[in-house]
Amino acid sequence: MPKYNVSIEIDYKSYHEEEIEAEDEAAAEKIAEENFYNDEYEDELRMNMETHDEDYNATEIFDSQQCPVCKARYTEQDEAPKDWYYDNTKKFNDSEQVIHTP
Repeated sequence: MPKYNVSIEIDYKSYHEEEIEAEDEAAAEKIAEENFYNDEYEDELRMNMETHDEDYNATEIFDSQQCPVCKARYTEQDEAPKDWYYDNTKKFNDSEQVIHTP
């Protein structure tokens, strides 16, 4: 059975109101921002979370073999004659054979 690398991207929206005592609107917004980044609203935001958008992308993972001589990489999906190189490189890499250099 083939293997796939799946990337998942999900965008969420969440809405939360909080009563904050502050000198003015800018100060209240600053306090709310600090509270958000300190995870003080985490539970409330998670309870009100809605999925806004989601995207799933799957890419098949192909086995690749590296030639021990020329260092080229060959995959199962290559067309002839590269598929021939893949098969032979895989056979060699899976075997007990060794390349001796003088």
